[in-house]
Amino acid sequence: MNSRFHSLFKKEIKSFFGSLTGYLAIIVFLLMNSLFLWVFPGNYNIPENNYATLDGLFSLAPWLYLFLVPAVTMRLLAEEKKQGTLETLLSRPLGSFTIILGKYLAGLALVLFSLLPTLLYFLSVYLLGNPVGSIDTGGTWGAFIGLFFLAAIYVAIGLFASALTDNQIVSFIAAMAFSFVFYLGFEFIGTSGVPYFLEKFFTWMSINEHYLSISRGVIDLRDLVYFIGITVLFLLAAQAVLSPGKFSFKRKKNELKWAALVVVLFILFSNYFFRIDLTADKRYSLSPVSREIAGKLEFPVEAELFLEGELPPGFRRLQQAVAEKIADFNAYSSRKIRLKITDPYQIGNTEKRNAFFKSLAEKGIQQTDIRQRTEQGVSTKLIFPGAMIRYGDKEVAAGFLKNSPGFSAEANLNHSVEGIEFELANALNKLISGEKKGLAFLTGHGELNQYEVASITNSLAPDFFIGRITSGELFAAPEKYKVLIIANPEKPFPEPDKLAIDQYIMRGGRVMWLIDPVNVSLDSLSNGFMTVALPRDINLGDQLFRYGVRLNSDLLQDVVCSKILVNTAPLGSQAKFTPENWYYSPLLTPSDNHELSRNLNFVQSEFVSSIDTVSGDSKIRKSVILSTSPYARIVKTPTGVSLQNINNPPARELFNTAFIPAGILLEGKFTSVFKNRMVSEYGFSESEIINESPPVKMIVIADGNLIANKVNYSGGEPKILPLGFDRVTNQTFGNSEFLINALQYLADDTGLMQLRNRSFKLRLLDQVRLREEKFFWQWLNVLAPVFLVITFGFGYNLIRRRRFSR
Repeated sequence: MNSRFHSLFKKEIKSFFGSLTGYLAIIVFLLMNSLFLWVFPGNYNIPENNYATLDGLFSLAPWLYLFLVPAVTMRLLAEEKKQGTLETLLSRPLGSFTIILGKYLAGLALVLFSLLPTLLYFLSVYLLGNPVGSIDTGGTWGAFIGLFFLAAIYVAIGLFASALTDNQIVSFIAAMAFSFVFYLGFEFIGTSGVPYFLEKFFTWMSINEHYLSISRGVIDLRDLVYFIGITVLFLLAAQAVLSPGKFSFKRKKNELKWAALVVVLFILFSNYFFRIDLTADKRYSLSPVSREIAGKLEFPVEAELFLEGELPPGFRRLQQAVAEKIADFNAYSSRKIRLKITDPYQIGNTEKRNAFFKSLAEKGIQQTDIRQRTEQGVSTKLIFPGAMIRYGDKEVAAGFLKNSPGFSAEANLNHSVEGIEFELANALNKLISGEKKGLAFLTGHGELNQYEVASITNSLAPDFFIGRITSGELFAAPEKYKVLIIANPEKPFPEPDKLAIDQYIMRGGRVMWLIDPVNVSLDSLSNGFMTVALPRDINLGDQLFRYGVRLNSDLLQDVVCSKILVNTAPLGSQAKFTPENWYYSPLLTPSDNHELSRNLNFVQSEFVSSIDTVSGDSKIRKSVILSTSPYARIVKTPTGVSLQNINNPPARELFNTAFIPAGILLEGKFTSVFKNRMVSEYGFSESEIINESPPVKMIVIADGNLIANKVNYSGGEPKILPLGFDRVTNQTFGNSEFLINALQYLADDTGLMQLRNRSFKLRLLDQVRLREEKFFWQWLNVLAPVFLVITFGFGYNLIRRRRFSR
């Protein structure tokens, strides 16, 4: 039987390669791929998108397979029926399934043959990478495995269609129709509002649902079982149609038995989870925290993404990455997260569209503008790179775009992709938990008032319930508040107040200290006079020193700084205000080595001081989270501060100190400042004092006003400006995002903030080389695959003709 099986297999291969139709089908397939990937502008174009990836091929191939595979399979059985040779085959001791299997493997081999020339695309992208070899090899080979399984299912469908008729055209059309229904038809039905159990079934039936995962380089056992199982079912169906005699359950019991076994395997493996991420960065592997959150979902979730329309390649990649990450969450969730993509510009009426834009901003979906080149010139368009996540009757906004001026556009978009898992997991966690943690601003020592912290308070309101308390109230109920903020106190702290804060920490409380070690009179500066920067002692030095840091009574100057408006007009002339560098307002750099501060914009400060860490306590881990640029200097106090410094700036060579710490994160078990001290004189019993804390966290920042927003008190109700907004440059710095991240990190006990540490390699093409060699790579990838197929065809038929002539 083996020899007859091999003869049947070889017969099909020879028949295909001996006909012009087979070569035409493959050439058309390769030409369409090459033109879309290398010549035609659009989403699939590799040089235009500037990323070292073959995603375009793996997105395009399923659609081109809808034509190629039916062209290969349409004659496999239909021609045998038409020529009357099928009965001869069935009369031989082969068995109907052996015939089906032989023809199926031949068809699969032919489809795989058409894929071989596409390896040239892989080689081209590999060589064009910046640096060479930037393409994710593991993920790409995993995606080719996905194409193999997609071909396996399409060939089985095509073979079944060929078994139904003796007309090759009918077989071709039927194979296309069946393939489309299985590829996207069931998914359309599943998303049409049917009950949840039907949605789940039809979605599972869709080829696209399983191909999307494996085409990214993720091998999921459930997807493999689906591809193999559906392939076997179609082969059994083809055998049932092919077998002689009328249909009856008795006659087809063998096929039904195997089909039932496949269905049982589907059910068994539906809950058996085994997944391998072949990508180099493991970009499609969820962290344990995200898996746990996904597993807690009790209802379906809707994620409405507003990033749609005509987008630049980087934003299309961001849109795709959001969809892929939602698919990753769905792999671990018992309840489906439905992705809905909405184009905000689909609203034709301008007033309604602007109102919709405003409502998105009010909900927390921040807009950004992009510049696009069109045939009419350069146009500016608003886009909304965020989503509303809805769960039951609750919803929360998730913003995906990270935009730091210190990075290129490609790097910012790559950082945005890195942060998608955190944004989704954070949003889902808020929706699931539903309960807010307590956060308090300490009062009683001249701290910032409620208007000066209104901007950050409004931003934190969705995540925390917020209060303002005295030290006595804190000591009476320390468990009420998870985080305490001490924002720019101006008066010295009495010992009882220090004890209340200390014991709050010893009981597991977390503190953010924003302290100004130096006092600078801004009123004198604003009036154009010189002021003197003097050390400020608020009686916290010993306490912070015991916790592991020392605030220095100095001021930092930095070349990377904010600007202020200065009158540069000659005396007696009309005022002319010009933006000038104000070195006393450094733009602090959040550390890229910690999840709390990674990939954030500059943080605006003014009259900030330096911080030193104190060695000796091995239980405390210290991390610098805010620092100056590489070009800074330290100014000792007392010192004069005047706007005249702008006209006579310090010599450039004096700015020679790099990365001076201005913000420190402390983590570990802290020792009480009042250990072995008499506390009865403060009205406390020594038995109440806890000497060591559990593992807790605190942040110390040497700028009290870092958290303060500008307030306009003129005209009745105070007007609040956004935190970090610079009125000179009209840009908003990263103060708010940095502080929100910091406070969420302090309050986080789940490890959710660690997701911000995800790092993906930026894989770009060499644009200089592409610009210089564009036509070479286009012609190579368009003509070379076709040339290889034609050369093979001529060589094969030439050898075959010589053999027959002998």
